[in-house]
Amino acid sequence: MKDYDAIVIGAGLGGLSSAAFLAKAGKKVLVLERHYVPGGYASSFVRGRFEFEISLHELSGLGDEKNPGPLWRLLNEVDVARRVEFLRIPEFYRCVLPDVDVVVPIGKDEFITALAEYFPADAEGIREFTELMFKYAEEALRANRVGMKMVMEHQEEFPNLIKYFGRSLKEVMDEFIKDERACTVFNVLCGYYCNNPSALSFLTYALGTVSYLRFGPWHVKGKSQALSQAFMDSIEDMGGEVWLRNGASRILVEGGKVRGVVAQDGTEILCPVVVSNANPYIACLDLIGRENVPEWYLKRLGAWTGGASTVNLYLGVDCDYRDLGLGHHETFYSDGYDVDGNWIRVKKGETLLPSDIAVTAYNTVDPEFSPPGTSSLVCTYIAFAEPWMKLPPSRYAEAKEQAAERVLDLAENVAHGLRDHIEVVEVATPLTNIRYSRNVGGSIIGFDETFAGTGLVRMPAQGPIEGLYFSGAWVNIGGGYEPSMYSGFLTSRKVLEDMEAGGPKAGTLEKLHKEMEKQVEGKELPDSPSTRVERALAGLHPDRVQLVVAEIIEETSSAKTLRMRAAEGELPWFRAGQYVNLFCRVGGVLTSRPYSISSPPGTGYWDITVRRTAGGFVSSYLLDEVKPGDRFESTSPFGSFFHEPLMDTDDLVFLAGGSGITPFASIIREAAEKGTDLRIHLIYGSRDPGDIIFGEELKGLEGKVPGLRVDYVISEPPEGWTGLCGLLDAEMISGLVGEVEGKTFYLCGPAQMYVLCEEALLSLGVPRRRIRREAYGPPQDITAEPGWPGADPDAVFEVVEERTGKKFWARSGEPLMNSLERAGIVVEAVCRSGECTVCRTRLIEGEVFVPERVLKRWVDEKAGFIHPCMSFPLSDLRIRI
Repeated sequence: MKDYDAIVIGAGLGGLSSAAFLAKAGKKVLVLERHYVPGGYASSFVRGRFEFEISLHELSGLGDEKNPGPLWRLLNEVDVARRVEFLRIPEFYRCVLPDVDVVVPIGKDEFITALAEYFPADAEGIREFTELMFKYAEEALRANRVGMKMVMEHQEEFPNLIKYFGRSLKEVMDEFIKDERACTVFNVLCGYYCNNPSALSFLTYALGTVSYLRFGPWHVKGKSQALSQAFMDSIEDMGGEVWLRNGASRILVEGGKVRGVVAQDGTEILCPVVVSNANPYIACLDLIGRENVPEWYLKRLGAWTGGASTVNLYLGVDCDYRDLGLGHHETFYSDGYDVDGNWIRVKKGETLLPSDIAVTAYNTVDPEFSPPGTSSLVCTYIAFAEPWMKLPPSRYAEAKEQAAERVLDLAENVAHGLRDHIEVVEVATPLTNIRYSRNVGGSIIGFDETFAGTGLVRMPAQGPIEGLYFSGAWVNIGGGYEPSMYSGFLTSRKVLEDMEAGGPKAGTLEKLHKEMEKQVEGKELPDSPSTRVERALAGLHPDRVQLVVAEIIEETSSAKTLRMRAAEGELPWFRAGQYVNLFCRVGGVLTSRPYSISSPPGTGYWDITVRRTAGGFVSSYLLDEVKPGDRFESTSPFGSFFHEPLMDTDDLVFLAGGSGITPFASIIREAAEKGTDLRIHLIYGSRDPGDIIFGEELKGLEGKVPGLRVDYVISEPPEGWTGLCGLLDAEMISGLVGEVEGKTFYLCGPAQMYVLCEEALLSLGVPRRRIRREAYGPPQDITAEPGWPGADPDAVFEVVEERTGKKFWARSGEPLMNSLERAGIVVEAVCRSGECTVCRTRLIEGEVFVPERVLKRWVDEKAGFIHPCMSFPLSDLRIRI
């Protein structure tokens, strides 16, 4: 493998920033990232017709060309600023309390005036406290430039820093402000800094808040994913490389020095410098190995833990945010004034439910943030992973729902009638953060730092092994967007200094050892936090599930059920209606297909029901060749096609066609086993009565499950059929369902059924939010898809994949993914329908057809990314996996 000057592990903002500055300095840089998009927390995801921002609320330290902040200068230096459109947020935030409703403006004088007018009794204290924040922040930044030795020798030049260093926000604020309501207006910002007022460093609070007030809060056109992609593009334009879907599996160490890295695909890359954007626990214990890391460094890691995490409700609503009473980008709401006490109770695990939240209405600064006539909201509260990790899988789902219900209760104090407009909802917990970031505790801030753990005792960029460095939230100046990017810059500066000198200065590691021993008392570090993470996620979201076919059940002449059990351990929990992506090797081609689980949760097995499709590559193999005892691998359960009480009514109409009955069978079977308050009306369309899957069973349940009604509709009835005949059109649906008000409709079946049923429902007056569609894959006849340009579906084009250098042929009438797999190039996928976006691939040259129903991220559309599972070649192509 060719040599590099530096390898950066992880494409979070800290890693991207380090890589960009190293590339700018002319170094050959390689970034290894296990995820399929860059950015870490600075990214987005797609659900339904919405693209959601994962984490960015307000970007600090930016400013603009007229008032450039430190972040603007940093981004400009590595050619990122020009690639991103930044959106100014007109005010800092709105704070709503039981008897307070105040909008907090930008600018020191405006900030003081607004709060002093609202709390006249504390006007002088508010002014003095704010002036102190600005003076303290200025002295702290100056001290950082000149060094602490100079500070101690000239203490008279740093009076505020000397007086208040090492003190908490609460300690300092209590000197100036007495009204608990006014204190709470300041304290609601503690969520941004991930600690409660009595533990949060006044230094952290002052630096962050002053940065917002001086340079204003900002957001990004295209969401934070656009910022991360701009970094990646800049790195590549400067000669660096970014490998997505290919993280590091090992850091090679020899003789106490870094020797290189082994990538996830097994590629060994020799390199004397590694910058880890992965947290120090992962880097030291999982990638390097305990035996190669000095004990003193491990004890230093053992003294601290991961910091705060979050619970997020991502909401796509079918109305303008102003219709809900929202008028500001960021609104903090609390049902009381005890920010400190609420925080401590949540941290101790005394409750999983919040007392205060932030409601972010992104369309206030970007009207195009979501589809026309809709709004994208996120409701957030600070949480901690430990209590969530202790929950068994079945209790986890219940706890998520309870937390979400509580959040909606709080949110409706500022977003009136919110529940009546939810079209899409996704709930993320600390375990979600752990799953995607692998951060200890699902931390969004790095280490859990207190006012006593700030500044001088932060982890440095220098690692405990020669050639190893760290960047990002866990080192240098801590977590957050601005600090993480600045951390990357600081780390790159340290790396370049050492490169220029031919290596670190003599005694560097000995000095680091002594400094760490002075900072905190060391503590034995147990097994890797990853071990606990894997255990916690094993019952919920393992990366892969090993399965064995226990039984094969004949359903119809064209359908069978493969009853799968865990090949080892237990199957992960799932929600009735979800699917897995099943991997198999057919004719030497490694491929996959998504299948809904038709059995109910909790049975100890997954029923995968397969129906034969004309020319079906995989279905024919599963139906004709698979036998009991055969082994398979799948993803963990995925998808949102289940009853979601946060937004769905309790009166459900299931519209099924063909094998689209499978998710509904799971839901109905669960209702039969456990009981339900739901009313379920299944309308199952089929060409022939003999093709109805689970027909006798479902009809038999009709009289046993309260509220269940089953109707079969045959489009080509045989002689003697006395049941319903026709298509699932408006007339049929209306005749069977009657009044549509208060009902939620679910659609799952062949592609042509979706068009027919959705048009029928909309014509009957069903709101879009009451129509739930399961994702479906590529059509059997692409030429019938709306927008097809009339190309010959049998035309064949040459495709070049840049990473592997492979060339292969692809037929226009089938998804590019199929051709990639035949060429031996496996692209990670889950849904194969454009919903999950996991197969995201860059189109360098050429043209493809993408069905209109496939939604891509905003930045993917701009930067030329496609989903091979739903992309059809129209010319020769050059792509990059």
